[in-house]
Amino acid sequence: MTLTINDLSLFKRRNIGSEEIHALLDLLPSPTLIASARSGRILFSNGAATQLSAFTRKELSELNVNTLLPELALDEHGKQAVALVKRNNQNASVQASVAALGGTEHWLAITLEPSTAQATADDSRQRWEALHLLSQAALQPELASAYRQVLQAGALLTGARHLVLYTPAADGGLQVQAVHGSGIDFPPTLSTDELAALQAPKLWQPGRSLETPLQRAAHASKLSYLASTPLDLTEPEQGLLAAAHEDGRPSEELLTLLQILATSAATASINARMSRTWQQDAARLSENDAILAALYEQMQDAVLFTDTALKLTEVNMAAEAMLGYSQAEVLNRPVQDVLIGLRTLLPELELALEGKQVMELGKRKLLRRDGQEFLALVRIAPIAPKNKTARLAIILSDLSEHEAFHLQTLQMNDRTWLGDVASVFAHEMQNTLNNINLTSSAIQTNQPEDDPLQQQLTLIMEECERLARYMRLMLSVARGRAHEPEPLNIVEFCEGQIARWRARMQRKNIQGHVEINGDIPLIMGDAHALDQVFTNLFTNAIQAMNGQTSGLLAVHISLAWDGMVEIIVSDNGPGIPEEIRSRIFEPFFSTKGSEGSGLGLAIIKRLVMAHKGEITVDSFPGGTMFKIRLPKAE
Repeated sequence: MTLTINDLSLFKRRNIGSEEIHALLDLLPSPTLIASARSGRILFSNGAATQLSAFTRKELSELNVNTLLPELALDEHGKQAVALVKRNNQNASVQASVAALGGTEHWLAITLEPSTAQATADDSRQRWEALHLLSQAALQPELASAYRQVLQAGALLTGARHLVLYTPAADGGLQVQAVHGSGIDFPPTLSTDELAALQAPKLWQPGRSLETPLQRAAHASKLSYLASTPLDLTEPEQGLLAAAHEDGRPSEELLTLLQILATSAATASINARMSRTWQQDAARLSENDAILAALYEQMQDAVLFTDTALKLTEVNMAAEAMLGYSQAEVLNRPVQDVLIGLRTLLPELELALEGKQVMELGKRKLLRRDGQEFLALVRIAPIAPKNKTARLAIILSDLSEHEAFHLQTLQMNDRTWLGDVASVFAHEMQNTLNNINLTSSAIQTNQPEDDPLQQQLTLIMEECERLARYMRLMLSVARGRAHEPEPLNIVEFCEGQIARWRARMQRKNIQGHVEINGDIPLIMGDAHALDQVFTNLFTNAIQAMNGQTSGLLAVHISLAWDGMVEIIVSDNGPGIPEEIRSRIFEPFFSTKGSEGSGLGLAIIKRLVMAHKGEITVDSFPGGTMFKIRLPKAE
C-alpha cells in the first residue's frame, strides 16, 4: 500500500522536531514540501523533492513556494499542472497537489508528481548528456580534464550531488585527484590499510557501521548515502570513485552506474599513460630519424636504396657526388642503368633479395656519369621488415683516394730508396770529382801559361766544381742536417739578410727593404738552416727580376692570429705560371733548364718543416710571394 501525507497523523501533533518531520517525509515516495499557508515559505522537504528540484533541504528552506512553483495557487486544493523552476533555472512540468494539514500552524502539504513525458524527456536528456561527456572524457589532452568530465557525467547519471575520485599517491595509498560538488570534507588521502574495506562496490547509509575514513566523513557531513567502487576491481589500489548526497535515496542502479563511471575513469587514465608513452616514443623516433638523416646525408659512403623490382627509390648526397647523378634523375630507374661497370651487379643483387643476407662484393670498377672509371668497395644490405618483401641498400666506398695514397706511398718508398742510392752515388762522385779536379790542377801547373791545354784544363776544373755543388745539394737532401734551434730574433736576422744582399741587388737595379708589423716575438730557429732558406729565396727572386729597370724585393714580418710568426718574401718579377705552381717544391723539378738543379725549393721546404713551420707560394702576373710560418719561442 502506498503511504500518503494523510497517513502521517504525527503531523497533527504539536511540538514535533524538524529532524523527526524530515524522517517522516522521507517515508513518502513522492516529492513533498511542507509550507506555511500564511507566509508561503517552504518549511520542510523530503529527499524526493530535493532530487526533483536539485536544491538541498537547506536551500529549499530558504525559498518561497512562489519562487519554486510560480504558477501554483496555494488556496486551491487538488491537482494543478504547474512549472517547477529547478536549481539550474530549467523548468519542468509537474502535477502539484495542495492539502491543508490543519492545526494552529496552518501548514500546507504540497505533493509533486513529475509529468510522465517531462520526466522521461529530462531523464533521456541527462543520460545523453552524460554519455556525451563520457565519450569525450578519454579524448581530453589532460588527464585532469578527463576526470572532471567523468564526475560531471556521474552527477547526471546517478543524481548524486557530490563525487570524489582517488588515484595512487607517490608514497603509497590513494589521494584525492578530482572532486565534483562542494561543502563535503572528504579525506585527502586513504592509506593502503584503509583500502582493505573498499575493495568491492559498497553502499553506506546512516545507521550502518562506519568502517572507513570515507564513511566517517559522510556520517560527519550528515549525508543520506555514500557509494564507492574501485576503478579496477582486480587492482583496487589503482583508484577509487565515490558518490554521495545529503538528501534523498540512492537509486537501485547506483552501484552499477558507479562501476561504469569508474571504468571510464580507468580508461582515461590508461589512455593518458599510453598517450604519454606514445609521445615519448614519437619524440625518440623523431630524434632518431633526425640523427639517421644527418648521418645518412653526411656520411662519406654512397648509399642507394632500391625497391623489390631493383629500381632506385632514394640516394644520398654522397651517391650523387660519387656517381654524378641527381636523385631526381635516378628515381625509379633500374639500378643497372646507374651502377655500370665491367661486370654487372645484377646477379648479386637478385641473390641478395632472395637470400636476405648482407653481401660484400669486394672491389669493383664502376663508371661515373662522365665515363670516368673509379674503384669502389661494394656492399649489399637487404632491408626486410617483418612479413614484408625485402628491399636493398647498396653501399659504395670510393677507393680512388686510397689507391692514390697507396701509389704515393710506393713513390715515397721509391724516393727513400733513391735517396739512399743518391747519397752513396753523390759521395762516390764527389771523391771522383775531387780527384779529377786535383789532377787537372797539377797538369795545369806543369804546363806553360800559353799552352793551348790551359783553357781546356780550366774548363774541366770549373765543370768539376759545378758537379761538386750538385753532389753537395744531393747529399743535403738525402742526409739532411742536424738542426740546433735556439731563440732567434727573426727581425734582426731578416734585416741582416737584406743588408748582405743589398750590394748585389743594386747592381741589378733592385731595391730591398724589411717591413715589420707590430711587436714580433723571438722564434726557435737554426740560423745556418734559415740562412740557406733565405739565400735560395733571394737568389730565385733576383733571377726572376733580371733585366727589369726597377725591381723590388720585400720582406714583411708579422704575428699571425694563431701565434705563428709570418715572413712574406715577395718580388715584382713576372710570376710563376699556374700550371707549374703546384710542382715547384718537388725535388729535381726546375724551369731553368741545365742551369737549375731542381733542389733549391725542395730543400727550403724541408728546412722549414724541420722548424715545425710551413711554406706556401702565391703568384700572379707581376709578382710572387713566398709565405713562411714559424712557431714563436716559448
